[in-house]
Amino acid sequence: MRARILSILAYTGAGFTLLIAACVPFVLMGVFSNVVAHAGLHIDASYSGGTIARTIQRGGYRIVVYQPVRPRMLERTGPFVQIVFEPADALPARVSDEIDLDGDGRLDVRVSFSVPADANAKMHGDVTALNGSYVSLSNVSDESFSRMVVRAGNKIVVRVPVNKAVAGQ
Repeated sequence: MRARILSILAYTGAGFTLLIAACVPFVLMGVFSNVVAHAGLHIDASYSGGTIARTIQRGGYRIVVYQPVRPRMLERTGPFVQIVFEPADALPARVSDEIDLDGDGRLDVRVSFSVPADANAKMHGDVTALNGSYVSLSNVSDESFSRMVVRAGNKIVVRVPVNKAVAGQ
């Protein structure tokens, strides 16, 4: 009789253990999410493009200019400024805009690219530096994190390299 009671208690305990083990991830997911959210973690600026400096409205689309990104010691990217044209479906077939990147009132670069009809097609574009602070790019696509013209969802992302001599690097 005692062996039977111990057997029932053991199987009941095993069943409760499996039930608790199955429920713990759902209960603790909120706790883990809160810990990660309050840990101060963020995506590095080399990947996100940095923080938004200003937005320029042009007809049916916007040009979002970001703060310059300067890589940290062990990062392989060069310094750059990210520009985002959005929404991509409101852009004309051929875009050519002169943009003030540093907010000093003088135009810094001319960005030109064609928007392909196929959203998955590889993009190519040109960046012409209008002063020595930036580097001109010809027929650039997705060369590196610091020099690119790519489509990301409904946005066209352009990254313009900052002249290292001017940036002090």
